[in-house]
Amino acid sequence: MSNHVIIKGKNDRLVIALDPDISFLDICDILKTKILEARNFIGNSRMAIEFSGRTLTNEEENILIGIITDNSNIVISYIFSKREDSDEENIDLEHLNPLIEEGKTHFYRGTLRSGSKIESDGNIVVLGDVNPSSIIKARGNVIVLGHLNGTVYAGLGGDDRAFIGAVHFNPIQLTIGMKTITDIQNEILDSTRVNKKGKFKVARIRNQEIVVEELI
Repeated sequence: MSNHVIIKGKNDRLVIALDPDISFLDICDILKTKILEARNFIGNSRMAIEFSGRTLTNEEENILIGIITDNSNIVISYIFSKREDSDEENIDLEHLNPLIEEGKTHFYRGTLRSGSKIESDGNIVVLGDVNPSSIIKARGNVIVLGHLNGTVYAGLGGDDRAFIGAVHFNPIQLTIGMKTITDIQNEILDSTRVNKKGKFKVARIRNQEIVVEELI
């Protein structure tokens, strides 16, 4: 039983390996038992969940999510898995290759809370959320692997080749090089709500204007 469902931490997510050769009902029972056993150890935390080892239907995935949330204090921020009804979604970074240059990159892990600010004379990658009224300033590019609800400056010094990308794209204000756009935020995205359909979006300068596109 212990090897049919294996739970382990991996950087910013909880990885749940599922045996592909037993029934889904057995998977559900074992997962519930293991989540209850690990409840105190995991505690009250917000994290992404990655299902591996077994291809899941959308319905099966939702059932497993329900087992986790009903039997723990985990708040799920994102789901990584391979489903039968669609290919596993990946960010196609090849489309950004012409814009990416080697150089210093500052990694920030965790939530950038309201009122906080980070700056870098290179690129910035945030492994988490950027809350409203927080500020990111980078001489290079900015990538947010979470909810972007704050203000971002990229290409400081006038570099209009810089870009800003986020999994959940909802900034208050963007500045790239010498160009700025505002009034693009309709509502604050709920970073505690599970989002399995988010599309990675990129803002960059095209024809002297900032445009925001889904990266397919």
